Amino acid sequence: MRARAGTTPGLLRILSVALGVSIALLWAAALAAVLVRDDAVHAVSADAAPAFAAAQRLHADLSEADATIVSAFLAGPVEPPEQRKAYDDSIAAAEGELRTLARAGDGSPAARGALDTLHQKIPAYTELVGQARANNRQEYVVGGAYLRQASLLMQGTILPAADSLAVSSAEQVDDGYRRATSSVHVALVSAAGVISLVALAGVQLWLFRRTHRLLNVPLLVATGLVMVVFAVTLSAFSAERARLLDGRDDGFVPMSEIAQARVLGLRAWGDEGLSLIARGDGAALDADADAAIARLGYTPDGRPTGSGILPTITAYLHGEGFREGDLDALWRDYQSTSIEVRRQVTSAGGFDKALELAQGDGAEAFGRFDQAADQALTASQQRFGERLSAAGDRLGGLAAVVIVLSALAIALALAGIQARINEYR
Repeated sequence: MRARAGTTPGLLRILSVALGVSIALLWAAALAAVLVRDDAVHAVSADAAPAFAAAQRLHADLSEADATIVSAFLAGPVEPPEQRKAYDDSIAAAEGELRTLARAGDGSPAARGALDTLHQKIPAYTELVGQARANNRQEYVVGGAYLRQASLLMQGTILPAADSLAVSSAEQVDDGYRRATSSVHVALVSAAGVISLVALAGVQLWLFRRTHRLLNVPLLVATGLVMVVFAVTLSAFSAERARLLDGRDDGFVPMSEIAQARVLGLRAWGDEGLSLIARGDGAALDADADAAIARLGYTPDGRPTGSGILPTITAYLHGEGFREGDLDALWRDYQSTSIEVRRQVTSAGGFDKALELAQGDGAEAFGRFDQAADQALTASQQRFGERLSAAGDRLGGLAAVVIVLSALAIALALAGIQARINEYR
């Protein structure tokens, strides 16, 4: 090696190897980073994000089923057909989401345990509801006890299991985001790019001083190609990261909060119905409803607390030009009827009026809130999916560009030095 480096042709051969290695280093760093980020974006968009959305829908469908059957129960022995259908549809939708989650499960012990719980407990819940309905049709008081038992199973076991699936899917989304936006990739590509460009510039400067020739076209073109690979890769990473962060801020976070607000609203509405069924023995249910209302951002008497989920969501929806209804205002409409229902229950002879109000104006007001929340949730899910797709598009074809341009740069760099070597023959 020492002898070879002592001659100009030998030194040129060593320089050609060094150039090839430096450009190959950029090639490897850029290609590896592109593949890792592309795989991470695909994992989020194809697996984690749909699983998270399905888990949220599962939770909402189960909550809606529980609240709806309570409302139907209040109507007396003959359930309103539309409420009976709404309950059946919610259970069917929940079972469909459960099948989706079972197919797309992440395989973690927590997710498997949650799925097992749901597979076992949802049929147990529907069986209890069936017994409650059968007794209610016969006007047996025990029907209310069955319904309370079913609701306890839903709130205490089934919904926490659905929450566990949502948390597991959210962790997968977070992991995918970390891999897809890692600053390590930028640092590696930057370091490899700088090394390649310095090596190319250094070799050309050495050749100029040794041969007194200003231009070596192959080496100049190779330098240009390396600069293109360097710039295009970092630019694509920056654009991809921007789209992912937009998706998180404009889709994922609002989607999570809207889903939570909807579930809390359903919980408060269901508690109201169960409290009416309890006929004076609903203090614990009222307290649970108050806790849900507080998390939404209101006191039990309807005053805003200045914090909570609904004010945050409403500000976001206004910023996005959402026109399906102000969730904050729609909730206030419902809560005003709920407050009146409680007042009537505690007044002499007011139970029938409370029941009529809950079944009439109260149910309609909550229906408007729930519909608007569902539409906002769907819009946020679509927005998240669009941002993920846009992020993936930024990486589309980049691997092929890196491979082709890097290979050409290596070939041209070797050819440029070989031309100087040939002059010594």
